[in-house]
Amino acid sequence: MLKLRSYRIEDEEAVVAIWWDSWHSIRPGLRHPQTFADWRTRWASEIVPAQTIVVADDDGAIVGFAAADVAVHELTQIFVAPRLKRHGIGRKLLAWAQEVMPEGFSLHTLVDNLASRAFYEHHGLVEGDGRINPVNEMETIDYRWVP
Repeated sequence: MLKLRSYRIEDEEAVVAIWWDSWHSIRPGLRHPQTFADWRTRWASEIVPAQTIVVADDDGAIVGFAAADVAVHELTQIFVAPRLKRHGIGRKLLAWAQEVMPEGFSLHTLVDNLASRAFYEHHGLVEGDGRINPVNEMETIDYRWVP
């Protein structure tokens, strides 16, 4: 049974793998300029110490996660295992973000991430400005959820 729970350090391997696999499933041929090892380092040094993280746990298997910088009202990460997209996991993770940031929040996604953009718009997020992501130097679009 799927449940959301707080991130634990032993979840790191599964979470970083989902993050990597899901990001690279956005479109065929998409490659991030950083290595998997770089992502693991970023996760442990930047995200875990500073953000609130929840994982989607399906009977002991991590199938998705979300991370939020609650202090600045930003949903920084929301990813689901590619094989399990369109099964309601993303909706549960988005509902978690709405619960922990009830006054609203922003997020950004790649312009190329058409599936996620459609998902956000379907769930009431409003498209905003574009910018270049400083980590991967790719074009992103900002979204905002306001209750």
